Amino acid sequence: MKSIILLIFAGLAGLPSAYAQIDWKEYSQSYSNEIRESPSVVALILAIRKENNSFWGMYGKSKHFETLKKDPDFRKLRSQEMVARTTFDTARVQFFLHGVNQGNAHEYEFRVTEFPSNAVVKPWKRIDQFTDSTLMRDSGFSEMGYLGGYRTKLGSALIMDVRKVESREIVSTSMAAWEPVRPEISSIYTSETVDAFFRQLQSVWLPDEQSTGSLAPGLAVPSTNMNLVFALQDGIFTKRQIQYQLIRNGEVYRAWQNNAYDNSFVWIKDCGPGNYTINIRYSAQPQHIASYSFKVEPVWYETNQFRILAGVLLLTLIGLLVLLFRQQKKARLQQIDKSRLQLELKAIYAQLNPHFVFNALSSIQGLINKQDLKVANTYLSDFAKLTRDFLVHSQKDQIALHEEIQTLDTYLRLEKLRFGFEYTISVDPGINIYETDIPAMLLQPLVENAVKHGVASMGEKGAIKLIINRSSQNMIVKLTDNGKGIIEGKSETGLGLKLTRERITLMNQLHREWQLTLLISNATPSGMASGIPSGTQIMLSFNQWF
Repeated sequence: MKSIILLIFAGLAGLPSAYAQIDWKEYSQSYSNEIRESPSVVALILAIRKENNSFWGMYGKSKHFETLKKDPDFRKLRSQEMVARTTFDTARVQFFLHGVNQGNAHEYEFRVTEFPSNAVVKPWKRIDQFTDSTLMRDSGFSEMGYLGGYRTKLGSALIMDVRKVESREIVSTSMAAWEPVRPEISSIYTSETVDAFFRQLQSVWLPDEQSTGSLAPGLAVPSTNMNLVFALQDGIFTKRQIQYQLIRNGEVYRAWQNNAYDNSFVWIKDCGPGNYTINIRYSAQPQHIASYSFKVEPVWYETNQFRILAGVLLLTLIGLLVLLFRQQKKARLQQIDKSRLQLELKAIYAQLNPHFVFNALSSIQGLINKQDLKVANTYLSDFAKLTRDFLVHSQKDQIALHEEIQTLDTYLRLEKLRFGFEYTISVDPGINIYETDIPAMLLQPLVENAVKHGVASMGEKGAIKLIINRSSQNMIVKLTDNGKGIIEGKSETGLGLKLTRERITLMNQLHREWQLTLLISNATPSGMASGIPSGTQIMLSFNQWF
């Protein structure tokens, strides 16, 4: 027979599983050698989950096994060798009966009792569950009786007995004991002794110079110490099997978490000054906790006195900087507002300059002299509307795009009566002209410049195109005429254009979140070489406008 085999898991009150089948590969099985030697032998197979096999080396034997082994009354009824194992978590221990199938199951019955209370968990019962084809394939055994899964509380054991119905002779017995486990901190390593820790990992037989017994109670390390390693008693564990919690100055500093390494140590790093307690537990039995207290002492620049002094100095400096910044910002805004008001005043006079009024009145007088009263009245009406729009818009920072377009259309219609040129205004369908704003009267000086310096002398051959497009979050205004273009070496003229550039500069200073750029160039650069009027193109970009 096999010698007593011991495993790992813990549990609560015993009850059978509701289903007969398990994942055979996830379990460790214990049974007598007779099962392999004789396919027909009737003997119990005990299966426990593999998850906590690491505890076998430390808690492989149970005192209950030794007690029952020496009990003559217990041994008298059970002459055969028993399979006994320890377990440590709440998972159920599964029992199978080899050599029993649906053909001979009526000849056997089983019982489950708890020890040391001797309470009957499952009274004598006939076998009515059997392994299915999947479990038979995975286990390599033919059909077996399934007796169920059971568990009990820590510190107790379960005894599974199988007997013949007719003779009541017990033919097989298995035992499972639920053993309590608690971590034990055996050694502590710091940054200064971490090399000894690595040597210990490589050569476990060497004497441990950093055992907790050799360290003074209440370990204290400086905050410059970057490593603290708490080594546990022998065993190889997965990350999920060891959990730890860190308490700092009476409050949770790091909540319960799985270990960072697959081994029997907990390595914590970068702990700031304070009084600490590390709590370590096995995930199989979270109620059993090992604790160790230590202190991380601050260096001079981490003391409360230094922090208070540094805080006072920092607040004083911040206060001075905030005060200085506010004063500078206030002065800058005052200057910008002053410049903006002055520039707006100049813009009003630029748009209603005497030349425009004189030319408009002259055109009206000419129409009246020609007895063309209908056209004269239309011109006079449009001129009055344009004048009123200029006065109203000049009082606003921004207006709706459709208002700006209406004003430009009125102005171009008036100028067309005088000079005879053609014009078009088009807007990208992706722009909502009623919800999109634009700085008031920003485009009018540019359009006026295109008329006076571009197409005024061309008559019906003159053409002006105003196109407003959207490009991502930007609005692009392109104004093109087919006039003489820009003459190289000649500076730009026109008060309106000069004021527009100044206004754009001022607006860019006021609004950092969006910026305007103005570019003026020949519409067709190659045209100047051939002597053909190339025209002028004005590109006004409203960056991040939408």
